[in-house]
Amino acid sequence: MRVEDGENSIQKWRTTRGWLPRTLHRPYLFTLAGLFTFMLAAVETLRQWAKRQGGIVHWAYESDLPTAIWGAYTYLPLAFALLAINLFDACAQDVLRLEPFFQLAKAEGVSASMLFTNYCSNTLAASFMAVRNRNWIVLAVAPVSLAFRMFLPSLLAGLVELDDGIWTENKVVNTWPSIIDLDSQKVWLTSGSSGNGPLGSPELNAFFMPDPEDFTTAPVSLPDDQNNSSLLTLTQDVFWSNLTCSSHSEGVAYPQVVTDLSSASHLPHGQQIWSWNIENALMENSVNGSSNSQCQVSVILNTLIGADSMTVQARFWEPVDSAGNMVAPSAFTTSGCSSSFKVFGVMIDMDLAAGNVSSANYTMFACSTVYQQALADVTLDSNATVASVNMTPAAVKPLNSQDFLVEGVHDLIASRYLSTTTDVRVESSSQGNIFANSSGAILVATDSNVQNTTSYQQQIRQYWNYEFIVTIDRFFSPGGPPTSADAQQKSLVVILMVASDAVTLVEAILGIGLVAIAILLSIYPNRPNFLQWDPGSISAQCTLIARLFTSSSKVMFAEAKLHMANTRQLKRWAKGKSCEWVVEDGEERIRVVDCPVPPSTRPSRFINNRPDPMPHFLRPMIFLAECFVIAAILTLFGVSLSYIRWKSINSFFSTGATVAMVFLNFGPTAIASVIGSFLLSVYRNLTAMEPWIRLQDGLADARQSIVENYAIQTPLVPLFLQRHRKPGILLFASIVCLGDLVLRLLSGGIFTPQLKRYSSPTSALSHVYRPGLLFNNSYKTNIDISLVATSRLLNNVTILPWATVDGSFFFTPYSVHNPSDDNYPIYITTTRGYGVDLDCEELPLTSAADVQSWTYTIPVGSTQETCSVEIALTERQKHSTRQSVHYYAPNGTNPACQESSLFVWASWEARSSKHKNESSVLALHCEPRLHIQDFRVEFDSDGTIEILHPVIGSEVTSGELYQNASALLKIFNQMLLGPHENITSRWGGTATSQHRTHSYHYNWPGSLTSNSYTNKYSKDSILRPSHFISTVQGVYKTLFSTHLALWGDQYFDRLPSSSPHPARGNVVDSFWGFIPATSLVVIIICLLSIDAVALMTVFTVRFKRYRGHRVPRTLGSLIPWVVESRMLADLGATWEMSGRERDKHLLEQDRKYRVGDFSATGGPPWALDYDDDLRRDDPPRDSEIELQNRGSDGPSNERE
Repeated sequence: MRVEDGENSIQKWRTTRGWLPRTLHRPYLFTLAGLFTFMLAAVETLRQWAKRQGGIVHWAYESDLPTAIWGAYTYLPLAFALLAINLFDACAQDVLRLEPFFQLAKAEGVSASMLFTNYCSNTLAASFMAVRNRNWIVLAVAPVSLAFRMFLPSLLAGLVELDDGIWTENKVVNTWPSIIDLDSQKVWLTSGSSGNGPLGSPELNAFFMPDPEDFTTAPVSLPDDQNNSSLLTLTQDVFWSNLTCSSHSEGVAYPQVVTDLSSASHLPHGQQIWSWNIENALMENSVNGSSNSQCQVSVILNTLIGADSMTVQARFWEPVDSAGNMVAPSAFTTSGCSSSFKVFGVMIDMDLAAGNVSSANYTMFACSTVYQQALADVTLDSNATVASVNMTPAAVKPLNSQDFLVEGVHDLIASRYLSTTTDVRVESSSQGNIFANSSGAILVATDSNVQNTTSYQQQIRQYWNYEFIVTIDRFFSPGGPPTSADAQQKSLVVILMVASDAVTLVEAILGIGLVAIAILLSIYPNRPNFLQWDPGSISAQCTLIARLFTSSSKVMFAEAKLHMANTRQLKRWAKGKSCEWVVEDGEERIRVVDCPVPPSTRPSRFINNRPDPMPHFLRPMIFLAECFVIAAILTLFGVSLSYIRWKSINSFFSTGATVAMVFLNFGPTAIASVIGSFLLSVYRNLTAMEPWIRLQDGLADARQSIVENYAIQTPLVPLFLQRHRKPGILLFASIVCLGDLVLRLLSGGIFTPQLKRYSSPTSALSHVYRPGLLFNNSYKTNIDISLVATSRLLNNVTILPWATVDGSFFFTPYSVHNPSDDNYPIYITTTRGYGVDLDCEELPLTSAADVQSWTYTIPVGSTQETCSVEIALTERQKHSTRQSVHYYAPNGTNPACQESSLFVWASWEARSSKHKNESSVLALHCEPRLHIQDFRVEFDSDGTIEILHPVIGSEVTSGELYQNASALLKIFNQMLLGPHENITSRWGGTATSQHRTHSYHYNWPGSLTSNSYTNKYSKDSILRPSHFISTVQGVYKTLFSTHLALWGDQYFDRLPSSSPHPARGNVVDSFWGFIPATSLVVIIICLLSIDAVALMTVFTVRFKRYRGHRVPRTLGSLIPWVVESRMLADLGATWEMSGRERDKHLLEQDRKYRVGDFSATGGPPWALDYDDDLRRDDPPRDSEIELQNRGSDGPSNERE
């Protein structure tokens, strides 16, 4: 009777919720959904953050990249991926292994082939089987599980990318737009015209404007996190000059031979002097050419003609001062010319092909100077040089005469031109330079390189603008209070970015996973479920067979003689049969019946009765192939790792290294996935075989065979759940699978960002100064020029070549001959560093109000010298509310005190009300100590020191060089404490009389110290002694190294540039990229070796250990072995028990079990039963009598 025909026959399991594994319970599924949601939100948040910020994080230099941070961004997403995979895989495996039972529970029945359906054999095959069986739940889970396992680890491992990129960030920088007043400018310009002061110092120009661009701007402090590629953009005024040369005159001139012997007697053989007298050349008297008046210009010029010259050109120009006067001796004479003309020039083209010059073509021109300024977006490079300017034409205006002494600037540029030793009016030529002969005419050397008028005027324009920029740049005051300005910094940095495509794919996979979880949450609580416990163990399945199948179904299986059938024969037998629910003895049971099907017109296909093939790892040929593959992988890893150990950068770009890099780039992830799937397949096949191997051996107890649940397909369960006490081989396989998780985790981070450096000897270095020599020519130096330079260095406005960033040392410079003009190469050499250490000690304050005095001792040789300082405080100093710092020399005439010590006095106003009562006055006594030592330095082509390492044992403490340096330091200390030039009122106070020996001097050092303290410790509300001492030491050290750098030609013996003196050194080529981590590759090789050992171990202990025709993996494949077994009826009595109660009952029985041939005792040819030689103490049951009376023979082969 079918179930729908019965009355009051609905079983309890149809009205109550059946058993479900924990992985299909709502808490687990909600937890899994929460994990997926968290991962989805995290990757999307990371993408949006990186999109807004331009990256996740950045580093200014490749060497700054911490490996730990990169590992965190690599391993953390990969760890979450593996966690998600294993949690979802545990759920998916339970869905796949239990689905046949849920299909059997359908009230309408299912095909009998469902008894032999095994979705757990292969996840990929499960998807195709689900389509064929129209099982949409499996189809919703199996592909998702496969996608998780195949794609999610690699996608999350590559979620972040490390690459070079432009990083933009907003900055607040200090700028000094204030300009010294007009009176100070006048003093500077006057002294500069005579070669004195900051404007007359070529040392300042050479060090701080080595290669100026077309504009200058106010000094700007450079950010601390900049690198060589950094560009800083801010809005402020820019200044530049221009020449407008629209007026010109052309004509023909006729030379005369100069017979002045005083000039001709100095000429080499064959050279001649030709004189040119061009009179009254006319040109327009206006810049734009609209004036009706004419400007007359005459020029008298001598030219030096070479003996082997063919076509030559003489070029000459002169400036006019602001009053319109030519400076004698002048080659030009003007009449009626506009006062706007400030430059006159002439070009004479001569053709000497005939060996003589009868005439020549000349071009005469006049130019007007224009000085301009504009508010613009200024971009500065890493050395504070103007890289580019973006302005609008409307913002351009003439230079403000209220801020600048324009006429004085013009006159200074003109005086520089006329006083230049190597005259800039003439191209460099071996034929000679300009000089005036006895007749007063100017002699100009000719040049065989002929220029046109436009290029020559551009050359003059560049020179004039350069001199203007150098002049204006000195007028800014970086020693004064700064002004904050908003800026934007762009740098080529190492950026950690998010791979947007990877995020999209990850989100898609996680979204599909959430959909699959939603399907499970909605379907499983309401599905028909006859399971009362986990059906994974053999005993549980036998209980289901005993109670859920009708007697006729059992008879059908027994009559079919399927004991020795293989899996294909079982599936062939199930075709044309179905399972339906019927009522038998008042209970619902499953009955297998034949379905009426039309006869097949296709011929029957023969199915061999050979046993099912063993798993792949137990078949010798496949086993050897797998061993070979693993050995090949190990070999490739080893060879690639050894090949990657480059000895030079050239080998990195070789074909072999490229192949190795490609393998190590793509191999680990793919190999880890393949190895993981392979080990999981080994484990699952072992779990299916293990109980039957033990039953085959006989005398197997219940715990080892039928009670243990081997159906749990997750290899990590035996490691964490004690009740699952798996055999040793399975525990070993579980450990190996756990190692595979480590393998997959490590494979995602095998490549780490590294900076490889390759050093090779170079001939690009040469000595600038003679090594080992130092002279004490301090009287030829100017400490005030050094103070001007130091003010910029302390404010981080510019960088001093051949000095440390903190100013501790100045190094003997080298000349770098870099033909590629590339600043990226780094050079390494050994050079000598000159520095000074300053030991400072705080002195107690006296109680005197007007005069304060201190006494301290300093070591002089083997004795102690007592020094004293006495200062009379002025009313301004006593009542000052501003920050004030003064440097003083000790009193008296003792030279040792004034040469070897200094006194610093500071008065500081507290900026916080709670510190008003604390002392705001500080007195220090400091002693400088010379420090000379060799260093191994790394520097670029500009002389910027990148890295330095002291050479052990190279300190110089005696000898002539040390004595000269000591004398230099003493004089330097005296110059620092002596009077300074009062050349700008902005950097000093009003002169006041001092007490006795302390005559007034300009307070440059004190102002630098005060400003440096304010910039470095801006958060200090009071004067802190430790911070102040550090500031004084920094100022003194920087000033000393800057003084040596600026006046190096006075202290060192410069070698002639005509004959370079090569120096030993190396050039360093750096390569930054993703390079395999040796330690990780070694670990991966070890893990792969363990996998190989595990494979051989499994093959050794399990090869030919099982002799059955099949390994029952489904409920249907087990039925033929137990329908005639005594244990089936015994287990049927445990239906009402829980799973634990049944296991306990079977363990208490202490029966032995065996699978094998029972035909010798009248049993079936292959069955699962008690292992007691079938001695029956109990009377046979009705079902057994019925089975014994049935026919017992059947064909071993089947045909359709």
